[in-house]
Amino acid sequence: MIHLNRDGAWAGGFFTIWTGQTLSSLGTQVAQFALVWWLTEKTGSATILATSLLVAYLPEVFLAPIIGTLNDRWNRRIVMIISDTLVAIAMAGLAGLFWTGIIEIWHIYAVNFLASIGRAFQGLAMITSTPLMVPEKHLARIQGTNQTLHGVLSMGGPPLGALALAVFEIHIILAIDVLTAMLAIGPLLFIMIPQPKRMEGKHNPGSGIWADMLGGFRYLWRWTGLRNLILIAAVLNIFGNTKMTISPLLITDHFNGGAAELGWFNSAWGAGIVLGGLLVGAWGGFRRRILTTIFGWIVYGIGTILVGIAPHTRLTLAITGIALSGVGSSLINAPLRALLQANVDPHLQGRVFGALHSSVQFTTMLGLIVIGPVTDVFGPQPWFLTGGLLTLVLGTSARMIPSVVHIEDKEP
Repeated sequence: MIHLNRDGAWAGGFFTIWTGQTLSSLGTQVAQFALVWWLTEKTGSATILATSLLVAYLPEVFLAPIIGTLNDRWNRRIVMIISDTLVAIAMAGLAGLFWTGIIEIWHIYAVNFLASIGRAFQGLAMITSTPLMVPEKHLARIQGTNQTLHGVLSMGGPPLGALALAVFEIHIILAIDVLTAMLAIGPLLFIMIPQPKRMEGKHNPGSGIWADMLGGFRYLWRWTGLRNLILIAAVLNIFGNTKMTISPLLITDHFNGGAAELGWFNSAWGAGIVLGGLLVGAWGGFRRRILTTIFGWIVYGIGTILVGIAPHTRLTLAITGIALSGVGSSLINAPLRALLQANVDPHLQGRVFGALHSSVQFTTMLGLIVIGPVTDVFGPQPWFLTGGLLTLVLGTSARMIPSVVHIEDKEP
């Protein structure tokens, strides 16, 4: 068994685990593209597409605080092994339903819900384990690398998904997702991840799960800058975290495109994330990390506006806009996550990140409830335009809020 130590030779073990998780994420991206395209061809309904994503968000909204608290209590390596295994089992079941030809739309909803619970456990365990495996001085660049990875997956997943649909039956594609999940488990079987010491104190009154979970929310509330930042992000997520849900309808209904055009559009989004991640990884961002996030909001807003105003004959303008939005996304997320990993005590990070995800994703869920009916009536472009304008205005305004600008100076 290999024991990781962030003060020693940490890179080999960390990137071995990271590579396994990367392969699993690639399989998931390909499988999700295939499922989204299947739903698009089967129903052509924005409401159906939004609902399929909504059920995947429900665990993050309602269960993330509990999941985060349990991550603080349990061995995070074991959590990752079990959660990856459960995701593999769920996707194997869905593959079987497609193979036997008895698949129904509600089956996809149910499996997405179950798999999202597993991914929520896995994701929070990986996020909160990273500062225990990686020296603090490298956290921003690791997050830049993660954003680059996210972009590569967003860029490569759709074309690979379209190619896979042209070559394989959908149950084979889902089986590949199962295989990549198993590859993520492999490194975790022989690499030990450091565990935080459980501490009692003002952020951990008592020893109950409920007390710990509420402690995560109290932590967020007492940190004035973070509280205000969450309020801004929550509003923006109504549009930002939901817009790609209707990208199939934007391509088919507005630009009269097909799977190839959708692949290019989604890949441009991923390419932008890659570029932004590489930029953060090489540059590191402004000295105050939050200023990089604010700049990212402005870039993101401008790009989304371009998608919202692109005529039906100018798909290239929309592709340019979504790529610019991707750059902004990396500039937003990488420094912000590094900021939190560096400033929140390791033994609190599970519940704090869980509470944070729940608070922000709640408004994403509201957006998913609204986006389907709104798009069915008005079409997809107004959603992009409204979201872009709102992001530009609120992102610019954040620069004038002292508690946000000085968030790194004031801990709770």
